[in-house]
Amino acid sequence: MPLLRDATILLIASHLLPSAPGVRQRLMARLGRGGFYAWYSLLSLLALGFVVWAYRAAEPRPFLYAPPAGARPIALAGMLLAAFLLVGRLTTRSVGAPVGIYRMSAVPGSLAFLIWAVVHLLNRGEGRLVIVFGGLALLAFAALIKNLHLAAPACRRVGWLAFVAALRGREHIVWAEIGLWRLCLAVLLYLVLLLLHPVVIGPDPLTRLL
Repeated sequence: MPLLRDATILLIASHLLPSAPGVRQRLMARLGRGGFYAWYSLLSLLALGFVVWAYRAAEPRPFLYAPPAGARPIALAGMLLAAFLLVGRLTTRSVGAPVGIYRMSAVPGSLAFLIWAVVHLLNRGEGRLVIVFGGLALLAFAALIKNLHLAAPACRRVGWLAFVAALRGREHIVWAEIGLWRLCLAVLLYLVLLLLHPVVIGPDPLTRLL
């Protein structure tokens, strides 16, 4: 388990340190833009591979807690929202003003990954999974704070939590900017994740629900 802890810390550091204020600029000046992204991608892949290896080597026990009642439906709903936010982020260009998915959250991509990590923490109390998803949740939250700080002022006013600005009347969601195709793509991604989960990961999210 200590090896998995160290691997998770290394994964977090491999993402946060190169993008820290001033560090990114110095590395780009020395390596060039292409060199920086090549080096950053390689470092991230190696750190992720280390986590996967350490996870497989770790004992599955102990279990630190039992999932609370209702955690499974929360995860299913949360992952649908995460898929929608992620698809919106990947297919919508930020233009410095709230548009499309950015009317719902100023940081839809970071929020999607935070939701993904948190709902898995809710449903799995296994020690090694708590370490990995706890680390990923911290990484996603750090990225959320950083990206919210870097967002344009108009987007920053929307806030990070999805739909809150719309519910409070600070923003209006324009579904025409999102488009039916993004909704369909998000549902398709969600269904693919559900189908592949028991094949690739192991546990079936729909167990005892169907």
